[in-house]
This record gives sequence, structure tokens and C-alpha cells, in this order.
Amino acid sequence: MQYRKLHDADFDAANAFLANHAATSMVLRGNLRTAGIERRRHPLSGTYFGEVSEAGHVSAIVAQFGNGNVFVQAGGQATIPHALTKAFRAEIPHPVAGIFGDADQAADMVDQLGLGDADFAINASDVLYTLDLADLIVPVNVRADGFQMVDAEKLDRSTLLRWLRAYEIEALGAQDTPLLDSKIASRLVHALDARTMWGLIVDGKPVSLSGFNAQLPEMVQVGPVWTPVEQRSNGYARILVAKTLLAARSNGVKHAILSTDSEAAAKAYEALGFAKIGHYRLALLECPVKIDSHLEPQLAV
Repeated sequence: MQYRKLHDADFDAANAFLANHAATSMVLRGNLRTAGIERRRHPLSGTYFGEVSEAGHVSAIVAQFGNGNVFVQAGGQATIPHALTKAFRAEIPHPVAGIFGDADQAADMVDQLGLGDADFAINASDVLYTLDLADLIVPVNVRADGFQMVDAEKLDRSTLLRWLRAYEIEALGAQDTPLLDSKIASRLVHALDARTMWGLIVDGKPVSLSGFNAQLPEMVQVGPVWTPVEQRSNGYARILVAKTLLAARSNGVKHAILSTDSEAAAKAYEALGFAKIGHYRLALLECPVKIDSHLEPQLAV
């Protein structure tokens, strides 16, 4: 086996491998499809490292993107191959901001990078759900005239920013700082450009937000989903998610996935037909950490 940085010539092998582990590879697959492997100036470009056989088949991937987030996929292996982690550490391009992937594999990468004692904003093993959109259970009132789905660009920008800030703080443990405002503003611009975020309007007022944080022709990953506290317990998020999935299904999408650690959200998703298939880890550090190939990790400055 080779353990090395991947190049454009590895694209088909990497894509084929990730497609076999679709539910825990959506961001990797989506970014790979959009930006390829070596388009360094694309906002979704990343640096990919792989376990590659002599025949050119890929069997594990570790990738880091410009925001510092690391995504792992080791297929059926319980842990990330140590030789792959070594290759990644030797050429890691950015301080590590977070680690994502299959819950056990991502936890293993946290340990291999020496981050077990680091300070995390969140380090959660969410329940992973999947849904064949042919089996979507549509709420009875989802098509009622009183519930209108609109592109997020039609909502007031300050409302969107406020909601996304609240989502980051509540769901992802983010600190409410000017840096968070900058991060949210950048993410919102991307979502609006990609048209992957929608709002629910009831009686002329926006009451909920939902989007896709990764999408492929055959599959979407739901998130973020947010309803302000004062509008909760009305079923608005469930209605909006159903509407977004109906629209995706009409465009040929066959499957949806999502993850959550909220019991209330889980009940809403299960009511739509989502079924548990595993666990997905979101490990976001409070501050990015520089990883040296030989030394202990150090806080980025």
C-alpha cells in the first residue's frame, strides 16, 4: 500500500471509494465533485491523502479543507491507518479546526493527532439517519396555503444572520464573537449563491430555516435546521424539511441523510421516515491547533 497525497489522476478511484460509503462521506463527495483534487483556488478545494493500492484503488481518505476542518473515511476499517495519518501529518496544510466522519473513525483521528485533551466547543457522536425519498412521509398540512417555502435570499438578511448565529451557538457550541459573525456571513453568501437554504413563511412571518449542507445529483445532506425558540413546538421545522425534500425529489434526488443529537429533532425526522443507520462525529475545537509531524500539537496563533 501507498500512503500519500492524492492527485487529479486519483479522482475516479477516490470518488468510487467514497460512493461506497455515501452516508458518511457527503461533504467529501460533494467537495470532490465540485472542486476536484488539485483546484487549489476553489473555495471548496481541499488537500486529500489516501491509502492507495498498487492497482490504484483507494481504501481510506483523510482530507483537510481551507477552513481547517478534517474529514475522514476509512471504509470498513475501525480506525484510520496509522501510516495514512503519518502522511497527513507530514504535509498538513492548515491548523486543525475540527474533525468529522464516522463516529469511531473521527474519534480515532482525534487521538492519533494528539488532540484527546484539547478544548472542544463540541465533540458529539450524533445519530446518523437516512431516508429513501420514495418513502418520505409527508405531513398532512405540508401543502396547505398557510405554509410557504421561499428561497432564503427572500428573507431579511439580518434575520438570517441572527438565526445562523443562534444555530452555531446552540447546536455547535460556538462562541458569540466577531469571528463567528465573519464565519456566518461567509457561509451565508455561499448558501445563497448555491441556493441551498430555504425559509418557511407563516402568516407573512418567517418561522423556520432549513438547508442542504452537501448535495449530489442522487443524495442530499440536510442541515442546518433552525427554528427560533418562540416558534418551536408548532411542527414548522418538520414541515419545512418535508418541503425541501419534496422539491429535491422532484429534481431526481433519491436519498437524504442527516445527523442530530437532539431527541426532539430526532422525533421530527423519524416522523418523516428517517431511520437510524449509525453515528457521525462532529468534533469542533474551540481554537484551531497546529499539528507538527513530530511534536505535540500547539494552539494556533
